[in-house]
Formats: sequence, C-alpha cells, structure tokens
Amino acid sequence: MSAKVRGQSALSALVIGIGLSTGTALLAQAPATLETAQSVVDNTCERCHNDRTRYGNMSLEGFSVANVHERPALGEAMVRKLRAGLMPPAGTTRPTGAALANLAAALETGLDDAAAIPNPGRRSFQRLNRAEYERSIRDMLALEISASDYLPLDTKSANFDNIADTQLLSPTLMDAYLRAAGEISRLAIGNRTATPIESTYRVTRWVSQREHVEGAPYGSRGGVSALHTFPADGTFTFRVSFHHETTGELFGSGRAALHTAEHPEQIEISIDGERVALLDIDRWMHVSDPDGVNLRTDPIVVTAGPHQVSAAFIRRFEGPAQDLISPHEWSLSSTSVANAYGFTSLPHLRDLAIRGPLEVSGVSDTPSRARIFSCRPTDAASEHPCARD
Repeated sequence: MSAKVRGQSALSALVIGIGLSTGTALLAQAPATLETAQSVVDNTCERCHNDRTRYGNMSLEGFSVANVHERPALGEAMVRKLRAGLMPPAGTTRPTGAALANLAAALETGLDDAAAIPNPGRRSFQRLNRAEYERSIRDMLALEISASDYLPLDTKSANFDNIADTQLLSPTLMDAYLRAAGEISRLAIGNRTATPIESTYRVTRWVSQREHVEGAPYGSRGGVSALHTFPADGTFTFRVSFHHETTGELFGSGRAALHTAEHPEQIEISIDGERVALLDIDRWMHVSDPDGVNLRTDPIVVTAGPHQVSAAFIRRFEGPAQDLISPHEWSLSSTSVANAYGFTSLPHLRDLAIRGPLEVSGVSDTPSRARIFSCRPTDAASEHPCARD
C-alpha cells in the first residue's frame, strides 16, 4: 500500500473514531429519561436502601423520580453521591455510566424545575371577619347591616381579627352565617310576607343630649338618628322611651326644667328628614303608668328599603345654661340630682323602637333590588328570557 493510501486510511480511521467518540458523548448528554432513571432506583438503589435494611438511614421504597420535588433534601443527597461516583458503592453491581448519569440528570431537572416555581405552602382556610362581611354586603347589595346582629365576636391573635390560624369555622358559626344570609337576602330583595318585628336603637348614657345629633333635622337636640332598612311597604309604629329619675319620674321634669304644661317638651319622629310625627311629652309621666315613660305613634306608612329615621327633641334654647351648678358636658351624669335647684335638666331619650310591618302593601324599588335585578318582565312571556339574562 502506498504511503498516500496509508495516509488516507489513517485519516479515515481517525475521522470514524472522532465520530464514534462524539456520538458516545452526545448519547451521554441525551435528555434524561424518567422511566430509565426510575428503573435504576427500583432495581439497584432499593436493594440496600429499603424499609428493611435502611442502609445510610435511608429508604427509597416508594420514591418517585418524577416527584423528586416532594422530597428535595433526599434528591439533593442522591445527586451529590451520584456525581461523586460514590453510589452505588464499589464492589457492588453497578449500572452503566450512562444510566447513572441519566438518573442524576433526571433528579437535577426535577429539583431545578421545582426551585424555579417554589411551592409557597398550603393556604389555610380563611373566612371574612365581621368588618369585612359588612363591607362585602354593602358593596354587593348596597345594603348597610351590622354584622354583630348575626355573627359572634371574631377571635383575635396579637390584636388582629383577620389571622387565618385563629378563624376556626365551627358548626355554630356556620349556622350563624346561614341565618345571616337568609335574613340579609330577604332585606335586599324585600319580603311580601314579612311579619311584625321590633328593632331597637339605644342611645348611650355617655353622650350629651343638649346638642344636635348628626343625621337628625336641624333645630333639634339629642335623640338618635339611624339608617333602618324596612323589609316591605307597609305600616309601622315608632316607640320612644325616656330616661327617668331613681324615684320613677321623667328625667328633666324637675323644678328647673324648661318645659311646662303650656309649653311642653316635644320629640319629633322624622324619616329622611321629613317629619312624620310630633309627640308632646307629659312632664308628669311616671314608670308606674300603664305605658311607663314611653310614647308611641299611630301606624305610619313607610316604603321598603333603607331610610334615615330620627327621633330628636325640638330645641327650645341656644347657648349655655346659666345654672347655679356649672353645667357639665355629660348631660346625663346622674339621674338623682335632676330634681334639685340650680340644675337645668332636660328630657333624655333612652331608645327608639320601630315595629312592623303591621300591614304589608307591597315591595317598592330599592337600591338593593336595582343592584340585583337586571331585567324586569312585563308579562308572562318575558319571564323566562329575563330569568336567563
């Protein structure tokens, strides 16, 4: 063979050798195969690392290469041993280098993918607290409610009442939420079959009733003003109850009282700023009377929905009272001195009660109904299309 031919043969053999070695390297760098990697774990690793022998205090029974993210610490330990060539140990039956490299690559891929999208952990159950519940109802149904009427106090953690770990949901609390949902839905939609109930708005003793109360008509003093949701159109009665002295007489009827038989104190009932009743206060009323120190209105027609209801006294004077005893900002500081000289005492409202509906006449359009109903059928044929709307 000539030198030229021998050179060409040597070059060809070299090229073929380079090609074979390159192919082997590419094979070693092929994408990790989960099935092959899992078979190495099942057939080789588990022979020593099982529930019975637990070599290295490790068991790989039930270990899944595809779910290595569930046991990342174990996966990292396996990768370190495989890349260092320490496992399987010398003297034992070992898979091929490609199979071990494939297992290490599969574990690394699973761990890297899990690290790229870390698991933030389990989101524990969290419900709305009372403040959040009130605002959710207001935003969804345009309805102001007091969650304290339906739900118990929220459990606090570090003075926070919105910590999920403390918001346990007991069967009793679930019943409270269900009852609240039923009553609130009837208030929002209106209830043509509503029965008479009584709602009471109390006035705290610690607030002065000498001045105007926000929400009440101008020219009035003291009393209470509240946003009340009426369940239906109909007739309602209003009862006002007054504070009395320790001896039973009306507070504010003493010697220094401003109202007389000729000019009695009066209390006004108003709805949305419009007077619906004006009641004269009998200065001689007593707790021993048949109706006590209370006054009631005749039935008054009110439409469904939220209305600003006020019960306030007609203001008789402006400016400070020139008493022998210096007036106190706390106008109901005591019910034992109202009958004394030198002390200007005024009747004080204790609470306002709204009872009804005594007779239901229908359900008017309300802000809540406008928020809920998007279609209003005018005949039977349009009822089904409106229901699907």
